[in-house]
Amino acid sequence: MFTRKFRAGLIGLSALSLLAAGCSGGGDSDSDTINVGFIAPLSSSPSAFQDPALVAEIAEKAVNDQGGINGKKLNVIVYDTKGQPANVIAGARKLVNEDDVVAFIGGNSGDGLAEIGKQAGVVNWFPMGCAAADVSNELSMIAALNCAGAAQGTYLGGTRFKPKKAVYVAYAGNTPYIENAKLGYRNAGVDDVEIIEIAPDTTDYAPVIAKIKAANPDVWGGMIYTPEKLTALVQAAVDQNLRIPLVLSNNVMEDATIKVVSDSGIPNSVALEKGEDAAQFATWKEYEDQLAKYDPEGKVKTPHDGSVSTDWLAVWTFAQEARKLDTVDRDTFREHTQNLTDFQTDVLHDIDFTIQDGPVLTAPRQANLWAFAGHIADGKLHVDDPTPFSAFEKTPVQ
Repeated sequence: MFTRKFRAGLIGLSALSLLAAGCSGGGDSDSDTINVGFIAPLSSSPSAFQDPALVAEIAEKAVNDQGGINGKKLNVIVYDTKGQPANVIAGARKLVNEDDVVAFIGGNSGDGLAEIGKQAGVVNWFPMGCAAADVSNELSMIAALNCAGAAQGTYLGGTRFKPKKAVYVAYAGNTPYIENAKLGYRNAGVDDVEIIEIAPDTTDYAPVIAKIKAANPDVWGGMIYTPEKLTALVQAAVDQNLRIPLVLSNNVMEDATIKVVSDSGIPNSVALEKGEDAAQFATWKEYEDQLAKYDPEGKVKTPHDGSVSTDWLAVWTFAQEARKLDTVDRDTFREHTQNLTDFQTDVLHDIDFTIQDGPVLTAPRQANLWAFAGHIADGKLHVDDPTPFSAFEKTPVQ
């Protein structure tokens, strides 16, 4: 049984049965464990849902079942901020000062976490990378596509359907997503792009669909969070008989989204950041195998969601990198990652973490980002081309 410590503001255990075993309120770091902190809004927030913590815990269990890290158990300490900036600061301080975490996992460096991490020398491994705090944080090892996925989706959709006009739905003020979406369409030769901005707490999407119809585009799509909200938006389009092609990315996709789009028969394009062919990608097969083993009841509702699978990948790759070190602590892991020039997995582009400039707006240290062209049909995601494409270089990636 692995050790798990929970903090104030944590997830409701009744809702997260995968997290229920082995709970402890203790604050001391166990010398037989390697602690990492997972800070995210998992409840009480418009962008909150539970899958990120679930897949992080699944990766933890798999790592430990496969021998841990150099004889020690990996301990993912989950902290729910409930969407409150003050909780980010409180959680980060406890993780650093009481739990002696080696790294922060996922999330972003905002709301004060970056400063706390810098003072303690704690790396933020695999943050989403679009927050300004991530970009300016030299201890932020940005690997996730996140806002770059908006460009991949619009680029591949624009290439497939060759529209003259497109509509993109995004949260008001979400500049990184909006600008990357426009860049993707522009690189696909689509210059007429209308942005429809909505509030994060929107629940009635009928007026949004009415605006899309009034704009009279050739294609439409968007990226709103949580995945359930994207499903509701697509369902509203189906209910109002909006039949023009739909352009998506699997950043925010749950199984229910796939079903709604598939049942509708609406032509669509989906940028698949990690592909769906487990036989082609050993890491993707590992993810699917772990879901089958540790989540047989299907509590993870968004197994195809690019952001959620990246949370799993963050924990999984932390273990792979940590295993390369003779001694794993925050100093050795920080030095290792800051000098990591050839980070590789078979489901992500190669990353040189020493690079300060990259092609993605607001996200440095990334180069040659790619995604697979795909679509939804027959209740499934399908890969249309096994060659990944880069929206930023406008070319296939070999």
